[in-house]
Amino acid sequence: MFTCAFLTACYTGMRTGEVFALTWEDIDLDNRIIKINKTVYAKDKEKKGRWYLGTTKTTGSCREIYICDTLYLVLSNYKKYKMNIRKNMAKSIKDIL
Repeated sequence: MFTCAFLTACYTGMRTGEVFALTWEDIDLDNRIIKINKTVYAKDKEKKGRWYLGTTKTTGSCREIYICDTLYLVLSNYKKYKMNIRKNMAKSIKDIL
């Protein structure tokens, strides 16, 4: 996961908070677009919890970024890997029950 986040930041120029706020709904692999519409913020120490999702700094910060070929391969492979894990976990749970 860290490799995907690091490469996404490197290849897109996204801010760290924007990268860590991404979900698969924000990543359109078919059209090779990443939609940036939220970011991760740190809470004050007095408040419970450490992090929260919020809107981007400005409305102009909401944008779409093209996914280059290298990043496309990395994200596609990672998504396939995660889907395989989910399938195997579901199968294991069915075997237990």
